[in-house]
Amino acid sequence: MTDTIRMSLADIEALSSRALMCAGAGAEAAASVGRSTMLAERDGIASHGLMYVPIYAEHLRCGKVDGAARPVVSRPGAGVITVDAASGFAHPAIDAGFPLLIDAARQNGIAALAIRNSYNCGVLGHHAERIASAGLLSLCFTNAPASIAPVGGAKPIIGTNPFALGVPNGAGAAALVIDQSASVVAKSEIARRAAAGTPIPEGWAVDAEGNPTTDAGAALKGAM
Repeated sequence: MTDTIRMSLADIEALSSRALMCAGAGAEAAASVGRSTMLAERDGIASHGLMYVPIYAEHLRCGKVDGAARPVVSRPGAGVITVDAASGFAHPAIDAGFPLLIDAARQNGIAALAIRNSYNCGVLGHHAERIASAGLLSLCFTNAPASIAPVGGAKPIIGTNPFALGVPNGAGAAALVIDQSASVVAKSEIARRAAAGTPIPEGWAVDAEGNPTTDAGAALKGAM
């Protein structure tokens, strides 16, 4: 029998941050990713919430992400902000460039923030929501490795390539946030079910032969 533990959002954020620091993340990076984890749990996006913290920790320990990375911010144009995440998390890199992005957008009417050399950015819609909360219309995009087969195919050649839109409400919050990708569902949702040994709904994925499957493990070995 499994006990249920109830945690506040503040507790989730603090626990996530502590776990990341124990795995090698610096205080600022841990706080930034911990906040992202809390927001995912707030919105019921379990695949990017607490269940992802052990993966973050593993990738810190194995060196896939540099927990001590220091983002390097530059402004090559009046409306262009770039941040080299230095192989660290995307979240602190976005934090580093965010104030300049907002100032540049207000000064020029439009601006762009580009992040490079980073780990994934979590829920893209949360970044769109943050910009919208600053009173600005936001469009966010990210790249992704091939993990989707085209209709009728079996080989993954298309990335999920999420994009998000945020619309401000004029009162310091977002009136609307749309976050979607090219896939039916996030790959982490399939991985979560594969780990739990539970099936996935029909229509989510195909197996290595391109046949529809409800076996999460077969989907991960094939093409979403």
